[in-house]
Amino acid sequence: MLRSGLSLIVAQRLWQGFAGLLTVLVISFTLTQEQQGWYYTFLSLAALYSVFEMGLAAALIQVTAHMFVNMHWLPQGRVAGDAAAVFSSFFSRSVKVYAVFALLFLLVAFTVGFNVFSHKTSQAVSAETWGLPWVFLVMMTALNMLTLPFLAVVEGSGEIAEVYKVRLLQGVTGAIACWAVLYLGGWLWAAMMMPLCGIMVTVLWILKKRSGLLRGLAGKNTGAGFNWTHEILPLQWRIGLNWISVFLMSQLATPILFYYQNPVVAGQMGLSLTIAHMLGIVAQSWIARRVPALSQAVAKKEWGLLDRLFKKDLRHSLLVFFAGACVVMAMHSLVEKTEYFARVLPFWPFAGLLAFVFFYHINGAFSSQLRSFKKEPLAWVSLAGALLILPGSVYAAKLYAASGVVMVMLSVQALFVFPLSFFLWRQFNRNWRAAAGGA
Repeated sequence: MLRSGLSLIVAQRLWQGFAGLLTVLVISFTLTQEQQGWYYTFLSLAALYSVFEMGLAAALIQVTAHMFVNMHWLPQGRVAGDAAAVFSSFFSRSVKVYAVFALLFLLVAFTVGFNVFSHKTSQAVSAETWGLPWVFLVMMTALNMLTLPFLAVVEGSGEIAEVYKVRLLQGVTGAIACWAVLYLGGWLWAAMMMPLCGIMVTVLWILKKRSGLLRGLAGKNTGAGFNWTHEILPLQWRIGLNWISVFLMSQLATPILFYYQNPVVAGQMGLSLTIAHMLGIVAQSWIARRVPALSQAVAKKEWGLLDRLFKKDLRHSLLVFFAGACVVMAMHSLVEKTEYFARVLPFWPFAGLLAFVFFYHINGAFSSQLRSFKKEPLAWVSLAGALLILPGSVYAAKLYAASGVVMVMLSVQALFVFPLSFFLWRQFNRNWRAAAGGA
């Protein structure tokens, strides 16, 4: 089961990378430069949901894992065991909290989106063109948020393979639907295909295999109460800081350029960021697959094994990223004299963006390794870096366009976030191991 789960994690991440790169090609063939800018700005602003979700799904996974020490699943998603009543209370509260988050996201995203997009409305792109697709994208993203607690509790219970099968199917159907809509001229409607397919796949999975969770929500909850404030909030806030940092560091660059420059420049940034992040997602597979083994090494205080596993997979992931970056930059040079060159950033800003993601990837690996100690100490470093990048990007976008924004992102990562993260990573490893003892 564990080997199957790890294989599906890697497969799901590899599909993300492959699908993302193929989407880049489809967009290059089906959209104009201006349309490309609108498309990526749609996606970036829709990612605002992660700020409202605040890492709750990751917190639910960890809490569920502790509950299922003395629990097990019954057919159709019902639960049995010592903590069944508490689990019922916990899961019901989770869904209600997600409903509140989804509603808040809906209201804020509508407001922010209409403000940003109306600023760039023109004869070529009228409010009638982008208005309805934006409404549906926000609605589908909000509804998709309601499916997250179902996936989180099943994954936390140890059914990793089952959840990643669902996620892989979500990714495959969503990508194919997106490509089809783009090919048929649907443009901005393609942006909602991923959340729409995510909802459909998850709902079918719930009805087929986990309908007991739905019946539990519909019935009266007479189980023991769950202390949400004590059990969830402290963990959620620590994880949530990382989610906010991710959004501020990378997702806002495209809307900022869209607002202060034009859709063409925003499209270049959006497409270039997509390529860079896809490399990061593929390379990160080598770290993600080893998370359970790292946690077990910490639990057994096998520090030598922990170091060997982490250093080996970090080395492999960095080699994969570096090799992929070399291939991408070579392809960038090959298209320099073609019409597709204008779709991405020029050579040096593009190289700077790859370097930014490279440092970001290393910092993420440090956080993953420290998370095996059940702690999240680097969250504040990431948030501080993000809060430096945000105003710097706004200033640079006004004066220096995309090149200035990339320089700000890379400088903060390379000169502040990475050195501080590396220092703290070594310090925490040394201190926590000394406190824990062991081999």
